[in-house]
Amino acid sequence: MNIYLLKSDSRVLIEEELEKLIPKDQVSISYVYEKNLENILEEASYVSLFDEKKYLIVKNANFFGKEKLSEKETDLLNEYLEHPYVNTIIFFITYEEIDKRKGYTKKIIEKYSFKEMNAPKGYELTNEIKKRTSMYKIPDPAIKYLIEASLNNFDLIINEISKFSLIFSKNDSISLAQMKEIVAENTSENLFKFTDAVINRNMKETFKLLNDFIHLKIDSLQLTNLLVREFRLLFYYKIYEKKQFSNKEIGKSLGLQDWQVNKIMKNAVNFHEDDLKTSLISLAKMDYQVKSGNQDKTMALYNFLVEYFT
Repeated sequence: MNIYLLKSDSRVLIEEELEKLIPKDQVSISYVYEKNLENILEEASYVSLFDEKKYLIVKNANFFGKEKLSEKETDLLNEYLEHPYVNTIIFFITYEEIDKRKGYTKKIIEKYSFKEMNAPKGYELTNEIKKRTSMYKIPDPAIKYLIEASLNNFDLIINEISKFSLIFSKNDSISLAQMKEIVAENTSENLFKFTDAVINRNMKETFKLLNDFIHLKIDSLQLTNLLVREFRLLFYYKIYEKKQFSNKEIGKSLGLQDWQVNKIMKNAVNFHEDDLKTSLISLAKMDYQVKSGNQDKTMALYNFLVEYFT
């Protein structure tokens, strides 16, 4: 199989799936973030002088969902799906709902490989976290605290678990008190405060919280992902507002509760649609620089915030 469509609401699950599908000794791996599908397919069709396998990971391939391709791009994609280059393994990654009615989406599902992975929630989340921490002896109250302090967010929880191996050995016990030392008690509250400070352009509070997170070894990519989500929700709200959608319709479309829609409505007043688009593009470019190894993830976030507040 040389064409994959992977959909998830979790970056951790996507990365784990890619690790399964891409050989560990494979060095020819390219991450693609640009929106020009013609350039992406040209890269996929490039013939290597040494006839070696090439792995192409297309991030944010949202044209399988709400985003639309031009007629030319649709034709090019359909043509490639009919005659893919045999030595290129291409992964289309999306974190948004896909539209299975689209012809090229149907073709991948029927002819190639499609996998949808959703982060566990509720009872399943608790069981998954217990499974992933089974090498330690952790009582239920400590597991419960870990999950709640991480906003019930699977990716944030996995980030916290990654710290355990630096402190504990296999079969060590981790008490509730120790868990509270590792996962700051106010982590969840401060994550909300951080995004609010950025959105409200409170520079002093933003950098204070960022320094706290760095001290607590919170992954900067997780902070970036929270900002991307917040800016994206604001951007979509502005679009729906322009189309005169009601708050109830907006909430249903974005999967938000009434209080969340009201909060976004209040914050959206302070932004122009173009400013939100600029911020999202800057965050995408920053993500590319980090994933390409050209920039440290913490410094990249710091630079983005400096530019944002300037």
